[in-house]
Amino acid sequence: MKRQRKFLAFVISLVFLIVFPIAVNAEDFVSQRDGLDVIFVMDHSGSMKTNDPQNIAKGMVKAFVDTAHGGSVRVGFVAYNDQILSSTSPVSIKTLEERNALKTLIDEKGYSGNTDIGLGLRYACDLLGREKGRKKVLVLISDGESDLNGSATGRDLEMSQNDLAAAREFCHMEDIPVYTIAFGDYDGNTRVLEELSQSTGAGMYTAEDPEKLIEILYGILKANMNYTIKKITDGIYALGTQNIHITLDEPYLDEMDLLMISSQAIGPSRILYGEQVFEPVDLEKYAVAKITDIDNQETELIVQTETLKNQQLQVYLVSYRTLIPVIEVDTSTNKNHGLPFWIYFRDDNGDTIVDEAFYGRFDCQVSFGADESGEKAELISSSAVPEGITGELPVAGSGIYDLNAAVCDGMGTVTFEPITITANNRLPKGSLPQEGSCTIFTKTREYRLSDYFHDPDGDELFYSIGESTSLGVRAGIEEGILRVKAGEAGQQKVHLIVSDGEESIVCQLALDVAPLWKTYWWIIAISVVLFLGILLKKIFTKPKSELETLVEEKQESRFSGKMNAYVTGQPEGAKEIPPLSFDMYKVKGNKITLGSLMSRYGDVRDGLGLDDIYLVADKDRQMILYHTSDVSVMIGNSIVCRKAQYSVRFGDVIYLTSMDGSYDMEIHYIAVFQ
Repeated sequence: MKRQRKFLAFVISLVFLIVFPIAVNAEDFVSQRDGLDVIFVMDHSGSMKTNDPQNIAKGMVKAFVDTAHGGSVRVGFVAYNDQILSSTSPVSIKTLEERNALKTLIDEKGYSGNTDIGLGLRYACDLLGREKGRKKVLVLISDGESDLNGSATGRDLEMSQNDLAAAREFCHMEDIPVYTIAFGDYDGNTRVLEELSQSTGAGMYTAEDPEKLIEILYGILKANMNYTIKKITDGIYALGTQNIHITLDEPYLDEMDLLMISSQAIGPSRILYGEQVFEPVDLEKYAVAKITDIDNQETELIVQTETLKNQQLQVYLVSYRTLIPVIEVDTSTNKNHGLPFWIYFRDDNGDTIVDEAFYGRFDCQVSFGADESGEKAELISSSAVPEGITGELPVAGSGIYDLNAAVCDGMGTVTFEPITITANNRLPKGSLPQEGSCTIFTKTREYRLSDYFHDPDGDELFYSIGESTSLGVRAGIEEGILRVKAGEAGQQKVHLIVSDGEESIVCQLALDVAPLWKTYWWIIAISVVLFLGILLKKIFTKPKSELETLVEEKQESRFSGKMNAYVTGQPEGAKEIPPLSFDMYKVKGNKITLGSLMSRYGDVRDGLGLDDIYLVADKDRQMILYHTSDVSVMIGNSIVCRKAQYSVRFGDVIYLTSMDGSYDMEIHYIAVFQ
């Protein structure tokens, strides 16, 4: 008796394995709830009289009829021995009348005769047919292999095996899982059942181990968004009235089914749900109450039942939710950008659920399938908002990706079908300026290419000179700068190739190089006149230089303070020069060159052109720096141009760098007490 009670609990639970996961239409990314058609293929051979004297197998099927979600499930039935005894294709179980009619058909035939599994399965496949848009499942329950010895039907074992093979091939091709149960004291080779289930993506179970299978059941149920099944209690009760309180914590349900199982007859019971009272349908060893008028404000359900002394009672709550998950995402984007997405749920009326607390229950898993390098783009972030779950997925490179998305909560997981995303690579943008005419004497033109070109996807750009560039022009690229120099007259063209590593554009720079005689004859004439004029002026007048004028203007000024000099860079192998200090207030006169101060260090003086850098005393203890050298001179952050006057005050720092970068020197002008 105990084993039969456990088996009844097992088979009642097992039927929920066949409830289908939500399918997703990859075209519009809205999950479509395909209905479920399940056919129970029941062995009614004579040996079942011994293995199932209390009709537990039939009770399992009837319990499923009473607890399945009538809005999405249709149930069929095939009773077979060595012939088909009774059957029906999947029928609706929405109403109490429909469920009672089906249960009456299930109870119609008893156990007798031989066993022909192939016949029963083939007939069940014919009943399922090839209707599209609904998921189909078969559940085979048998206590032994096919046995047709002494059968008067004219069928033999080979015919049964051929039918079994045909049914297995049909289910494999049509993606119909066949769950098999080796019932009671199974007297056959379970390898046939195992191969049948494995080849169709299902599982094979035995009645001897219901506890383990219930654990498997819970694991599988977590991956289904439509429903969940919870064991509320499995205890031994005393004689009297029991009040079993059930906490309700799943929102947006559209049906709850309470299932009570016992090895003894279940006593008078009722279910209290808010102001509603339900009396379960009692089928002796189990009782079922179906609640379809769901009030999401109710948080508790109470089971009141009369139990016998030491009566063991199991109570399950099956909850159904038929919200429709939707993912919205652009199927075309640009690489190196985040791809936003939005996941939300709709109810049966097509209205979007707006409930931040509800969406906060879900974990979101969104990723791109691995690309050619094997890398997989993972979700950057996601967050729950009142309208759903929003997030962003990084798109690293161009190409075609499969976006995989899933969300899960306490009722399981829904996995969307892969969504094809095209990541586009946009061409670099920009152009070179169209210059006017020039001559071979026009200086080299330079174009910092980053000022003219950019990539809209943020890629690094690479530049090269095209083969079609004219031979009459010299063009080269160094450190991102295009340098162009005309070599001969005529129409000269430079073709620049700009690439982002995947695609490239070609830009043309056209140069109209005019002959010198045609362009500059008047300039040459004017230049000759000017040259002669300047020459005559220099011969007859010798004006003072700007420096001489400056010195004369500042003749009343004297130097103050001192200067500290630091040679911070010099050629490799040169002898290191220690910090130097010059007392400027001791200098006689109001002009001095840095070369005279560094006379002891000829290499530094020559390398930095210090003889061409002058300091002239100014009023208010300042100095004026004036230079004609080719070195780089800076005061603080200001560049000192040649033949220009720059004021130097206490605290200023003068930086000197030679043209070839081999020498660097700092000079600090500071005040001292005199």
